[in-house]
Amino acid sequence: MDRRQEPDALARIPTRYQVGSHEIQVALTSHWAWSCAVDGAPLEGRFETQAEAWESGVRECARRDSDAGR
Repeated sequence: MDRRQEPDALARIPTRYQVGSHEIQVALTSHWAWSCAVDGAPLEGRFETQAEAWESGVRECARRDSDAGR
């Protein structure tokens, strides 16, 4: 039996992080997975933890900064 419950509305409020000139938004979805967006653009995929979603967002920020520096 799965003892987890659906997250409540408060848990689904996105958390925002400022990374340099970028904003990362991490949010819990309805199926116990996390999503991530960088500067308002959602990243593909779902993440099992908030930390994984945040890390993916930080990597995307670094990639964008690297591309901009070329």
